[in-house]
Amino acid sequence: MGKDLLKHCWKASPQALRLLALSALCLIQAQKRSAAMPKAGPLYVCGAFYSSSGISQGARLYVQHCREQGQDVIPVDITDAMRYARDYRPEESLLTIQDARNMADGGTVVIHANPPQFQLALCALGKDFLRRKQVIAYWAWELEAFPSIWQQALAYVDAVEVPSTFVQQALQKITDKPVTVRPHAVPVPIRRKTAYATDGIIRCLFIFDAGASFERKNPLAALQAFAQAFKVGEAEMTFKVSNASAGNRQFEDFQKACAAVPGVRIITDDLDATALSELYLAHDIYLSLHRSEGYGLTIREAMLHGLYVVATGWSGNMDYMQDALVRPVPYRLVKKRFESGICKGITARWVEVDVAGAIIILRYLHARLTDTSREVAA
Repeated sequence: MGKDLLKHCWKASPQALRLLALSALCLIQAQKRSAAMPKAGPLYVCGAFYSSSGISQGARLYVQHCREQGQDVIPVDITDAMRYARDYRPEESLLTIQDARNMADGGTVVIHANPPQFQLALCALGKDFLRRKQVIAYWAWELEAFPSIWQQALAYVDAVEVPSTFVQQALQKITDKPVTVRPHAVPVPIRRKTAYATDGIIRCLFIFDAGASFERKNPLAALQAFAQAFKVGEAEMTFKVSNASAGNRQFEDFQKACAAVPGVRIITDDLDATALSELYLAHDIYLSLHRSEGYGLTIREAMLHGLYVVATGWSGNMDYMQDALVRPVPYRLVKKRFESGICKGITARWVEVDVAGAIIILRYLHARLTDTSREVAA
């Protein structure tokens, strides 16, 4: 109840007041970075490790990759500081923020949290922990412009790491600090799909977090394309949704729209890594008609599982969407003025995806994958 009240008060506050509050907290609890800090010592990776969100999964992949490279990695859980729900069970014990505060020696801290959660994490970790360490922000962002809260956060970092050139190019416009592309080290799954629509039915999948921008993820466009591309009985569509309650009215409207289309189901269960891998393998096409992605983690996972990928051909996912099974969807760029949320006051470009183009691609794949005389596995 306390967290809900805090979120409500935060959202109801004017943006200028939020920025002032975060600036005051950071001045007290963190430290502005005017020169490179000492970095001898271990690598502390801070993330919401008890959350199922995409940014949390990115933190887990980061830890795994660094360890594979032989680095001394200490994961620090900041789930509560970021005000994220605890809907994931980590496979290892983690340092708490209280534990970390006792580690005042050198090292490097990589914080997987976008502003304003980034500032909340800084404040929770405190000056004593941060003082002798290099601070790196790992940020994923989906627009070419940034809120003032992001620009304020840059004062407290030595460098920034990002998952794609799309994010890098956007950030380099507002800072002269190093911005390095470090893509998510998505592991190659044990199994990869090699047979498609063996019973004559095409199965499509889209995974998204309703707690992210519902409009940006654009699941209604995927639903529309599916409904118009296939006749009843030709195909099925699965939407795997996390944080289903976060979208409130938008998600309720989406559920009603899905209920009106035969062959569509929504999964809201929390899935572990094995169950998620099985979900990918049970489908043939990954359909993402997003308006913009900082990276597009589930698109990459679908590719590695061997699914055909039909996804918007713009933004962060274009760093890796080169594959025989990939079908980029045409689009047109439009300017949007954001009137609410973290982006309030920003005007930035994103995509109006060509749903008609997506339908043509889906019809082509249906013909290809259900033609038993043709070999389709790659």
